[in-house]
Amino acid sequence: MSYHHGNLRKALLDRASEVIAESGVEALNLRALARDLGVSHAAPRAHFADKRALLSELAKEGFRLSCEAMHAGAEAAGPDPVARYRALGRAYVQFAREFPSCFRAINHPDVQSHADDELRAAREAWLDTLREGVEAARAAGWHPEVAVETLLAFSCASAMGTAQLLIDSDWAFAVEDVDALADSVLDLVVNRSRTTLVAAHEEDDHEQERKVS
Repeated sequence: MSYHHGNLRKALLDRASEVIAESGVEALNLRALARDLGVSHAAPRAHFADKRALLSELAKEGFRLSCEAMHAGAEAAGPDPVARYRALGRAYVQFAREFPSCFRAINHPDVQSHADDELRAAREAWLDTLREGVEAARAAGWHPEVAVETLLAFSCASAMGTAQLLIDSDWAFAVEDVDALADSVLDLVVNRSRTTLVAAHEEDDHEQERKVS
């Protein structure tokens, strides 16, 4: 890949995404990016002070893309709050598979520990999307006995962990349809644990029917 003219900042981000997707975050190097794009080794610093700044920009883009995917997934799932919440997780896993570089940047410890106000705001917007989904699903009968923050942590760990496993080349699953695997995992997390309030209400209804008959 070589750079001739135009938007060097975008070219750096695009090339960085390719490097991270192919070889991981640790392989990223501003000098190497400059060499790949055919510019001076100092040119990238006009746009990014260091590697961490570039990763931070990829993380911001990742939060934006994942929020867009999650909102779209929830809308496509229809009105049921629990189905919508499951769709949030499914959309996040799909985002991670489609944009592995952004996913890795979001979760890189250097990015997390040196987040600026813009990145923190992007992360909060992402969390708010999930929190709203948790609250709605909980009100509809998904583990109403469990605190919202506990459900949020459980859900994040499940979706993010699934995404990490599916994009990490060191792991190999004996399945041909990775999307179906992701769906099955999220069914275990959400749909098959949707028992507490719904089951209780159904049992009450059945008891009333028995008394009447």
